[in-house]
Amino acid sequence: MDEMEKNELEKNEELEPKEAVETKEAVETKEEPTQEEASVTDAPAAEEAVETAEEPVTAEASVEETAEEPEIEETEEPKQEEQPVEAPAAQKAEKGGVLGIVIGLIALIAIVAYAWMNPMGKAVDTGILYTKDDNLYYYDLKNEPYQVQEGLSNGGTYHYFYTAWGASVTEDGSYLYFSDDVDENGAFVLYRRDAKNADAKAAQIDTDVYDYMASKDGKVVAYLKKSGETYALCVYDGKEAQTVKTGINLENDVYALSGNGKYLAFTDTTGLLNAVAVGKNMEDNILPLTDSAETYALAEESGILYYVAAGKDGYNIFSYDFKGEPKTAVENVSSMEMMPNGRDVLYCKKSEEKVLYKDIIVDDMAEQDAKLKKGDEGYEQKVQRDEIRKAMKNGEGFEPLLQECYVLTGGKSARVAGDVVAAVGVDSKQTYVAGYKTKEFTPMHLSVMDGGLDMVEYIYYMSLNYGGMEVFLADTTGKVNLLSGSQPQLDGLKLSENGKKAAYLDTDANTGDTILVEIELGKEKAETVATNVQSFGYIGNTLIYYFDYTEGVGTLGAAGSKTTIANASGVQFTEDAVYYVADADAATGNGELRAWDGKTETAIAKDVFAFQYKENGKLVYIGKYDVNAGVGDLYYYDGKEARKLDTGITAIFIY
Repeated sequence: MDEMEKNELEKNEELEPKEAVETKEAVETKEEPTQEEASVTDAPAAEEAVETAEEPVTAEASVEETAEEPEIEETEEPKQEEQPVEAPAAQKAEKGGVLGIVIGLIALIAIVAYAWMNPMGKAVDTGILYTKDDNLYYYDLKNEPYQVQEGLSNGGTYHYFYTAWGASVTEDGSYLYFSDDVDENGAFVLYRRDAKNADAKAAQIDTDVYDYMASKDGKVVAYLKKSGETYALCVYDGKEAQTVKTGINLENDVYALSGNGKYLAFTDTTGLLNAVAVGKNMEDNILPLTDSAETYALAEESGILYYVAAGKDGYNIFSYDFKGEPKTAVENVSSMEMMPNGRDVLYCKKSEEKVLYKDIIVDDMAEQDAKLKKGDEGYEQKVQRDEIRKAMKNGEGFEPLLQECYVLTGGKSARVAGDVVAAVGVDSKQTYVAGYKTKEFTPMHLSVMDGGLDMVEYIYYMSLNYGGMEVFLADTTGKVNLLSGSQPQLDGLKLSENGKKAAYLDTDANTGDTILVEIELGKEKAETVATNVQSFGYIGNTLIYYFDYTEGVGTLGAAGSKTTIANASGVQFTEDAVYYVADADAATGNGELRAWDGKTETAIAKDVFAFQYKENGKLVYIGKYDVNAGVGDLYYYDGKEARKLDTGITAIFIY
C-alpha cells in the first residue's frame, strides 16, 4: 500500500495548466521541437510482471510504458487527434508564467502547425480571441471584432508569439475567460465576460490565479490560486467566488470539473480524493472518499466519478453520482481508464481461471521414470517430476498473470478480450480497445524440467515473455482482430470511417524506420503503406499520411494512390480534409494554404503563415506574417470565402 501511494504521488508531474500561459524560462531554454516518438518496447520480463500484476497502475502512461507491465494506466483526457510532434516551447503550456521566444527561421517553419491542436478536446467554431498591441480582442464570427481588455501584461514582461494560452471561449460561445496582469511567476488576474454582448463589462473573478477550468456553458469555473506554500481550489458561479479547499498542489489532474459544471473532484496534498457538488457552502459539504485512490476520472456527460481504490480483497472501481454514498462498480480490478468518448470505462482484471499444470505440461517421462528405483541415477529428478505429476492429477494450478479486459457502459460490463497483458482505448466513433495478448502457449515437456513446481511457473512466465505478443483490436461484442507488425504503436491507431480498416505505425525490426501499415480487419497481415511517416489520418475511408519530414517540411501521400504533394508544412488532419501550407517561403515562412481529401486539392489562400482549424471546413489563419516584427494579418475562412479581421495582430489564442 505504501508503494502504491508513493506511485500515485509520483505520477503527478509539473502541471500543464488547462488554460494557463507558459513560462518565459521554459520558452527560452526549449530546444528545437522534434518528432514525437511512441515506440513499443519488448514484452515484459516475467518476474517483473508477476510482481506488479496485482497492483493497479496510476495515470499518465503511454503505450510504451504499459508494455512494460501487465496493466494499462488511466488517462483522464482523450488524446489529441494527430498531434505529430511535441508542442514547441512557444506553445506548450507550463506551470506559471510568461510567453516569450527567440527562435531561428528554420525552427519557425518547422512548428507552423503544431500550435493549432486544441488542448481541451475537439475543435469548435465559437469565435476567435487574439491579441494586438498587448490588448485582447474577440470576433464572434458575425459582427466586427471588439476589444475585450486593454493591456494584458504586467510591467511589460508578458508578450506573445503567434499562439497563446490563457484566454478561451466556452464551448457554447457564451462566455470569455481570460488572464490579465500576468506576472513573472505566472500568477494572473482571472476575468469572465459575456461573449455575446460587445458592451458587456468584464467581471474580475480573482487574483493570484495559476490555473482554471470552465464548464461547457461557462457558468461555472474552478481554479487554483496561491495560498501560502500551496494552493487553494476555488469555484466561481457567476455571483461569487468561494474557497473549496486549501492545501492543494499545482499538479496534473489534481482537480476535475464536470462538463455541466455541477460536480467537482480533487485530491489534496495528503492524497485524499474528495468530491463535492457545486453550490453554496461547498467547503462544509465536501465528501472525503478515500486516501487509497490510484486514479480517478469524471465522465464528461453524466458527471459520474469513477475511481480505483482499495476494497476488501483488492482494488475496486467505485462510482459516485454525488448523491448518497459511493457504490462498488467492479471488484478486484488491475487497471482503469476513461475511454476517449468520455463516457465508457475500460478496465482490466486478473483472469479468474487458474493456469492448470495439466494444461501446460506433457508427461513424456512416465515410461522411463517407472523403471527408476531409489538410489538409481536420476531418481531425485524423478521425485521432483512426481510432485509435478501429483499436481497435474489433482487439478492444481497457479494464479494467472494475464488479464481480462472489459468496457463498462451505463453500469453494465462487456468483455472485450482475454489473455491480455495491456490494453488502451481507441479514439474512434466506434468503441474499440487495442492491446497486447499472449500467443497461444505451447505445452512444455516434463523431460526439460529441472526442478519442481516453482520451476514450472518460472518457465511458463519466461515462455510467455520470450514467445512474443500478439497485438489486438477488439470491440464491445468481443470480436477480436489481430494486428501484425514487429512493434505496433497502438496509441496512434486510427480506424476508417466505416470501421473496416485500421492504420498504425510500426517499427522496422532491421532498420528501425517508422512504417505506416494498414490492415483490413479480419485479415491476418497488414500492408505496408509508406516509410518514414510522421503522422496520418483517415479522411472518410481514405488513408492520408505525412512523410519524409525535415525541418518543418514534408510530403503528403494517400494509400492506394501515386499522387504525392511535396513541400507541405503545418499539416493538420481533420474529419473532412488534411490542411497544410504549401511551398512556404524560406525567408518569410509564408506559403499557400490548401486542403486535400486524397483526391482533390483545393487552394484556400496565399501568403499564409499559420492556421487553426475550427470545424466543418472553417478555419482562422494568420497571413503576411512578419517574422522580425512578430505581427501579421488575421483572417477567418468560413468554408467558402475568407474575411480579413484585423492587421498587425501578434497572436491568436488556442482553446
